[in-house]
Amino acid sequence: MKDHLNQLIDIFENQIPANNMIGMKVLSISVGKVEVFVPFKAEFIGDYRQGFWHGGILASIADAAGGLAGFTTLNSPADKINTIDMRIDYLAPAIKADVFVEVTLIKVGKRILNADVIIYQADKNNPVAVARCAYSLLKNLKS
Repeated sequence: MKDHLNQLIDIFENQIPANNMIGMKVLSISVGKVEVFVPFKAEFIGDYRQGFWHGGILASIADAAGGLAGFTTLNSPADKINTIDMRIDYLAPAIKADVFVEVTLIKVGKRILNADVIIYQADKNNPVAVARCAYSLLKNLKS
């Protein structure tokens, strides 16, 4: 299992160009739970007057981290996960600082899994955004 999780970290950080460009780094990973770090970059500013993160970048981070948590439940490299729905609530402006993401899978079914995502900066108890993501599971039945 540890090899599988280490392989997922390498894929997530190095082999997915968007994740690599954003600079996502996995802080911890276990089955159904993931923590990710994203360093602030000036290119992430959406509100240039106030210097706040662009909401679309935060949504992309939530979706990618949620998908990674989903992949921790799979056994075959041929298994697939696709985003089918995502809702994000922006609770506070994300300032010019790094963000942290915590994902917990709340249900893993035969064909769909659901994840709760918390995005925060300095204080985990004061998130800047929360998301609920749903992913379809396409399992390789030959493995």
